[in-house]
Amino acid sequence: MLAEMNSPDNVQQVLAGCSSEHAAFRACARRQARALEIFRSAVSEARLDGRALASYGSGGLTFVLWYGGAPFFPTLLVTLALTVCALAVSLQDAHARRQLWIWASTGVFLFLALAQQPAVEIRARRWSRAMVREAAPPVVRTAVDALLGEDHDALLLADEYAGLRSVRGREYLVNNTTIERLNWKLQQIDGGTIAVSGPRGVGKTSLLQWCTDKADFSVFAQAPAAYAPLDFLTSLFVQVCESYLVRERAEVPEFVRLPYLHRILGRLGPPAQRLIRWLAYAVPAAALITLGLFATVRSLQAEHSAAIHRRVLGVADTVRDHAMDVWHGEARGLGLAVTCAGVIIWLLRRSAFTGKVLRRAWRVLFAVTFVVLCLGPFVSLGFDPDVRHDAATLATDGTLVRWGLLFGLWVACSFCVIAGPQNVTLAGREWTTRTVLSPLLVLIPLAALAVLALSPSGRAIFTDSENPLRICVWLLGILLGKIRFPHAFFARPESDLVKDCRKQLYRLQTVQSSSAAVNTGAAAQLLSLGTSHTTSLSTVPPNYPSLVEDFRRVLGAIADELHENRQSFIVAIDEVDRLGTDAQALDFLREIKAILGVPYVHFLISVAEDVGAAFVRRGMPYRDVTDSSFDDVLHVQPGTLEDSTAILRKRADDDPGDELPRRFVLLAHALSGGIPRDLMRYARRLMEVRSSPDDRELSSLSRKVVLDELSETLAGFRTLLAKQQWSPETITILGSFRDLVGHLRTACPCRDRTEQLELALEHFALYAAREQHLSTVGALPAETRELMDEAAGYAYFSLTLLGIFGRDPFNAPLAAAAVHGPDGDPELLAQARLELAISPHSARRLIDGIRVAWGLPSPAIDPLLAAVPPPRNRACPRHHRSTRNASRGAGR
Repeated sequence: MLAEMNSPDNVQQVLAGCSSEHAAFRACARRQARALEIFRSAVSEARLDGRALASYGSGGLTFVLWYGGAPFFPTLLVTLALTVCALAVSLQDAHARRQLWIWASTGVFLFLALAQQPAVEIRARRWSRAMVREAAPPVVRTAVDALLGEDHDALLLADEYAGLRSVRGREYLVNNTTIERLNWKLQQIDGGTIAVSGPRGVGKTSLLQWCTDKADFSVFAQAPAAYAPLDFLTSLFVQVCESYLVRERAEVPEFVRLPYLHRILGRLGPPAQRLIRWLAYAVPAAALITLGLFATVRSLQAEHSAAIHRRVLGVADTVRDHAMDVWHGEARGLGLAVTCAGVIIWLLRRSAFTGKVLRRAWRVLFAVTFVVLCLGPFVSLGFDPDVRHDAATLATDGTLVRWGLLFGLWVACSFCVIAGPQNVTLAGREWTTRTVLSPLLVLIPLAALAVLALSPSGRAIFTDSENPLRICVWLLGILLGKIRFPHAFFARPESDLVKDCRKQLYRLQTVQSSSAAVNTGAAAQLLSLGTSHTTSLSTVPPNYPSLVEDFRRVLGAIADELHENRQSFIVAIDEVDRLGTDAQALDFLREIKAILGVPYVHFLISVAEDVGAAFVRRGMPYRDVTDSSFDDVLHVQPGTLEDSTAILRKRADDDPGDELPRRFVLLAHALSGGIPRDLMRYARRLMEVRSSPDDRELSSLSRKVVLDELSETLAGFRTLLAKQQWSPETITILGSFRDLVGHLRTACPCRDRTEQLELALEHFALYAAREQHLSTVGALPAETRELMDEAAGYAYFSLTLLGIFGRDPFNAPLAAAAVHGPDGDPELLAQARLELAISPHSARRLIDGIRVAWGLPSPAIDPLLAAVPPPRNRACPRHHRSTRNASRGAGR
């Protein structure tokens, strides 16, 4: 392998794959090498010269004295004079001049060589990283393929694929035509019910989860195996209300059975936590604000308190004098006016117009005061001469230019965020523009303030003497706004829909009751008379019709709100295909049909194939609940070979250096029939059956997987056959069955045992299980005959897979099969696997054509000529350890 990689062609290919990093490294290394070369040349030519030594020594002494803080006169002056004299003497002699230049070159180029060492190491790491991660892996794969020859993908080089461990990893979802069709159906209607039908394991749940993750608001519910319509609707109603409260960041009520003391502490806990959190911010903030504004407030008090006090006393004295004049009858006109005002106030006590005008006037006055106090300090900046002078200076020192650039960047980021989310790739991960640019929208204004604070004029504006007074006025306005508009500043008021959802949660999850008691009576010394009356009220659990009505009302309100904001709403109901029989699934749909059809709500329901097929028959002489329940049906078909390849490659992306062998993909696809769940299972099985880390031959691994699956399948058939009725004439079939299971139990790679196993497999698939040896055709019961046909068909399919994937070479038969025609298409193997679930007879016809296309011999066993040896009782001594390890790996 090393010799192959060291070939000139492979070396050139690796270097071409990282040419830019290699060129940068070579250029940096050449500069360092040139500096080292000049340094070595200068060292080799350097000679000890007293005049040059005196020049450098006096210069060094001068630098040391200057750095040590020596006085200029006379110390530095003397050393400078000595240095100049030494240089003058050295420059008069050619040899001394040469040595001066050589010694200077030695120091300079030594410094350049040492300074370039970090750059060389950085360039070398970048080149190595690019070569290992990008350039070398394709060349290594090509070299391995060349060494393996024609069957270049005969080895499973990867130790494991991390993506295969995740059973339902949403990050491994592959975008295919099924997703595009469902997305198109959702876009064509504003709301409706779409059924997602298909065989189990085809990916219906993953498809529904993808839709709910993509939607702006969604609810994902599981249909219960043993359902009750009222219980299911109650659970779905609760889930919708809780999801909406979480979306609106409202508190979701919790109903937990706790002791009385715990309930009291639970009620007091959240308010106490909010109070402690508020104090943790309020106390330091109040302390800092008080410390910063105390001097300003104290100066304002000292300057204006006396004048304000005199003005208030003057107004109070004037009002008191006028009141006393009216009281003593000295101001008759004023008394008459006061009397009329009192009468008018009394007459207007029931006037709605007057109350409305007064309330509006109060609101307008308060709003004007609030606006003046909040905006006045900022407006006053424009009338301050000092601030205006400093602001004019900002245009000359470049601050406005920097502000303009930051503002343009902020506008560009805002337009990108408003335009809608778009995916970008950074550092190998996908990000949305909103996630990337939202922090910039906050950092750019902070950067603008920092630019203003760093400029002299900006600092003068910040430190203006009137700014503390402006801050006091602004804080007073904010405080008044908090008193008048508490919700507008600090808490968003709850909408009616949020209150309705919380009320429904209390209604659905609790039983509320209240009682009142009245006791009356009279007591004497020997006789007492009295009555007592008790009244108790309790809520009645909602019945199904009222629950449906409330659910549709709440669901419609949520959908209307989302539709106004152009957002989508999806309710996904999964696992309907697991309710048991088709009749039970249809009964479930019939019961929940009342909640479907809410405007602007998309209902996605996963159903079995039979239910989806019933919808296709609409308009014919057949009608059931699917005709009136579903608006459309998406039939999810098993994946094609391209889909399976994309799924497995997506799972193998964690190991980009390892490419999936084609035989690995084809075998997993053929065994699974294109069902994604089974595809993952068989791919993991191929990784598990290795008996040792060096067991990497795909032919051996494929043979183990096929035989293990055949053994497990036949074990299941044997359990079913044990429940059938057998006669002495038909028990020979069970003997053939038992012999095949015995050969499978002791199977190993030895040639003789392999031949015996294949012979037993052919005998069972083509002769014993097909009733050809019985004296009377049709001696087996119909149910038993059907089971034997299915077992023989799967055995025939396994025999074909062993002939295709269990032998080497593989690529040559693959190419020959492709030339043969449609029967040689590898996709036909998966279709034959799916056909076994419909009819083993039609599957046999497909398998016969596949065997001809792949060049496999047509097995025709004559019972008189071919004798199947009995299975051996002991495992092969040579392969016993590997067989046991493989079995343990399969058990895990």
